[in-house]
Amino acid sequence: MEFKINPYIGAGRVLLGMTPNEVQEALGAYPKKKFRKFKDDDFETDSYEWCYVYYKEPGICEAIEFHAPSSVTFNEQNLLGRPYAEVRDILKQYDDTLQFEESGLTSIRFGFGLYAPFAGDEPSEPVEGVIVFEKGYYD
Repeated sequence: MEFKINPYIGAGRVLLGMTPNEVQEALGAYPKKKFRKFKDDDFETDSYEWCYVYYKEPGICEAIEFHAPSSVTFNEQNLLGRPYAEVRDILKQYDDTLQFEESGLTSIRFGFGLYAPFAGDEPSEPVEGVIVFEKGYYD
């Protein structure tokens, strides 16, 4: 399934602010399972074949974390499965305020981040995840 990032709005048909039922409708699927990522989470996370959907009060989507087999694009560039260094260098053209971590990067300007577990030591390894989040998610 393909998802085009629309900064601070969502990706593809999944929009930030949707309820779990609206997300199910948008994806045309039911979650494979539900779980709490952390013990103190107020809401369960929905696990789909392509993504995890995180919720906040009052039960609305605050972030979507994509993984294979989905395709996630930003400015016509596919982000998942490509070498981290390649994607990082492309994103630097759009955002000179990227925040780098040992396992990826975050673009507060565009409301998404990349997960590449070995980004710091092995930048040629592929991007394994893309999270799209609402304003203030990392505050």
